[in-house]
Amino acid sequence: MLFATIPTAITYRRLLIFRILAVCSFTAHVCYQAYLLSLRGPASWTPYSSNDTLVVTFLSASVLLNIFWLRHLFFTWDVAGDTMPLTFGWREELTDERTCPQPVSSNDGRIFGANLCSTQVRCLPFNIAGNIFFAGSSYAWLQEYYLISQILLACNLSAYLYAVFMLLHVEQDDAITPDNFISHLVMKTGVGLAILYMWKNWSWLDQGTTPALAPLANTGVIFVLMTVGSGPDPTVGICLLYDLAALLSEETSSELWCHTFLWIMLSISICLLIDLWLSMNDDFSWLKGFDGSVALSRGRLGQIALERDVEKNLAAYTPWNTPQPNLFSMANEPS
Repeated sequence: MLFATIPTAITYRRLLIFRILAVCSFTAHVCYQAYLLSLRGPASWTPYSSNDTLVVTFLSASVLLNIFWLRHLFFTWDVAGDTMPLTFGWREELTDERTCPQPVSSNDGRIFGANLCSTQVRCLPFNIAGNIFFAGSSYAWLQEYYLISQILLACNLSAYLYAVFMLLHVEQDDAITPDNFISHLVMKTGVGLAILYMWKNWSWLDQGTTPALAPLANTGVIFVLMTVGSGPDPTVGICLLYDLAALLSEETSSELWCHTFLWIMLSISICLLIDLWLSMNDDFSWLKGFDGSVALSRGRLGQIALERDVEKNLAAYTPWNTPQPNLFSMANEPS
């Protein structure tokens, strides 16, 4: 499976390439979107349209989130050599200090690299590709190649969907942790933004006054499947609800589409409530490390330690057969 294996290290050369491509593609995407949103769309009848204010709000939130995410790529390379280990996975098993009184070793599953996350490295190629497709679709739209623009948006959506359904659910790194939750937010909100733009563009291509039953049903099935498939994390479902709200909040010329959007919103809401109920019964097992036990200690840059466990293991490091000083006799010794 493409990019499905967990990278455990990254070279400085690869990191440098990621930095250049990520910044350039993201800048092109943002500039094209800012210019495109400042223009008016084609003057023609559309069966539905999206609320421009909600579109700009979603885009702005996505841009800020991406900036924060990409900022993690820029750090001081303080590792000896050309390869740096990456953060991945999560282990909650505690060492029994009574039977195994050893110090916390550098390869302990509870010690994490803080500089860069394996999840971000896996998702970066698809984020870069998505930004390139997004910028290309904006350019095609400006040149009035509307169908090509829609095809490029579909490619953008495909890149993000692959990341969400294939890369963010790999073995040993399938839980959302303080180390990778930003990557989950970036890729899953990317899915929501891509769908919103596809529907925004499709409204200019779909000039049929009365939609057929098949596209209405297909839309509902696809939206529900994306919500269920991306669960139990509700991010994709919430983004889809936002997309539908943006489509409904503007004047809609087709009552069939309006009713379809409402029924889809209801179906997605039911799916999210079911996921919430199942997660509560399972104590939100898909979330790890958000209970306050994680200490982002950067005294040594590059490590995140579970402070509670480190203290226990360090305390247990004192050998059980080491003779302890007699405080009473020490106090009576002549100075």
